Amino acid sequence: MDELRTSQPISWLDDVDPDGVVINPAHELYGRSLAGVSLRYPGASGSTVGSDRIVNLAVRGRAPKRIRLERADPITLWGAILGKIDVEILGAPRTPVDRGRLEALGVTGEVADFLARAAELLGTDEFVPADHVQIAGVSYKTITDTGLELRRYWGSRYRFRAKHVTINPAGMDLEDWRSLGFPEAFAQKQQEIIDIYLRMGATPTVTCTPYLTGAMPPPFTDAFLSESSVVSYANSVLGIRTNRESGLSTLLYAIAGYGPRYGLHLPENRQPRLEVRVTEALRGPVDFGLLGYALGTRVHGRIPYLTGITSRPSVEELKALSAAGAASGSIDLYHIEGVTPEAQAHRVSLDRVEETIEIDRAVLEDAKRTLNTGRPEELDLVTFGCPHASLDEVREIAAYLEGKRIRSGVTLWVCTSRAVKTLSDRLGYVATVEAAGGHVVADTCMVVSPIEEMGHRTTATSSAKAGKYLPRFCRQNVIFDTPQEILSRIVV
Repeated sequence: MDELRTSQPISWLDDVDPDGVVINPAHELYGRSLAGVSLRYPGASGSTVGSDRIVNLAVRGRAPKRIRLERADPITLWGAILGKIDVEILGAPRTPVDRGRLEALGVTGEVADFLARAAELLGTDEFVPADHVQIAGVSYKTITDTGLELRRYWGSRYRFRAKHVTINPAGMDLEDWRSLGFPEAFAQKQQEIIDIYLRMGATPTVTCTPYLTGAMPPPFTDAFLSESSVVSYANSVLGIRTNRESGLSTLLYAIAGYGPRYGLHLPENRQPRLEVRVTEALRGPVDFGLLGYALGTRVHGRIPYLTGITSRPSVEELKALSAAGAASGSIDLYHIEGVTPEAQAHRVSLDRVEETIEIDRAVLEDAKRTLNTGRPEELDLVTFGCPHASLDEVREIAAYLEGKRIRSGVTLWVCTSRAVKTLSDRLGYVATVEAAGGHVVADTCMVVSPIEEMGHRTTATSSAKAGKYLPRFCRQNVIFDTPQEILSRIVV
């Protein structure tokens, strides 16, 4: 079998279409079909729901027949295991796993088989309690009917043994979907997915910012998290130890109550290999998002150590940095000199740094130009909150809209968690946004909801993460700018 090789990672969410064809014009495999090939590539970038996308391709006969990974990548690994695709991690030692050890932990049957298979490929025979799990693969839009069938199967047989299981955003506002115009058929399947997770024992956080609701473990403890921006934020900002797990791996670990210890669970694997000198003063979350987007295209699987960030970033700035770096590349962990906990605790060594790069204003402006693909006069949807907006972000948008009105023909969504929306409602922010003609939308965001089915074609956002996914996954033209600049174009 001929081998198809690429030096670039693949985002299975938006680089590959449902027929297995690479649709990202910037990818060196652009236009090539992955169906039936032997694929060698570094690993997956972007969304951790990529494992579900691989299974969907396999079910439809459009997946690679064989995958050879250049680094440990749970997204591809679990997609291949559950999609019955031959997979290997090049250079990784195969560690035989004594299934009896799993059974002694109470993990039996097919779940033990899956965990043993994954651990063997990952080169570990050690398992640790999965006390804290965040599961991606909640939106029907991202997992499709194939993913729903998988959840029906697992949900009919198992309950979660993990103590704390939180879940990612759904594809709609679970309470107000009708008034917001979500399709009825979509809503029925989406609600079924939520019901399955709740029956299995999940906490209905339904957010990509569980750290804003208090649903995170203490620093320097192990967790199994699968939302890409949560992984980056938890590792980097909170000092939690987690790999970039897939939606399917965390589902299985939550059932088992245990997961393999490897990768970023090990302190020696958390050291930087790339130094990044930021030579430009960063101004707000948009600049931090542009920094993350630029870094994601440059790190090539390495952990970056950032210098030159002289003022302490806000939660919103670090949230934007984490999300964009995970979406445009595969940044699971970064360190910032004098800011992030492992750097502050002197747990970071620069002995392994192999390259130093600089990020200046020109790099940020180039990233901004890349994200802008739409024409302002065609704008019909404005969306904030990817990741979900914090209370301060909702407050700032409400303050801008006070006494103003959104012009006809434009829909405004401020996407956030149900918890933040409840607080925003009590503080009057929701009423202000609604008085201007906008909506504070909970449980979902513009990326995982079916905005293209709802008639939207050009979307404005201040999120570099959303700007990465919207063009191909949501078929949107994108206007990318600060919230103030975007809002100034749509109010009267």
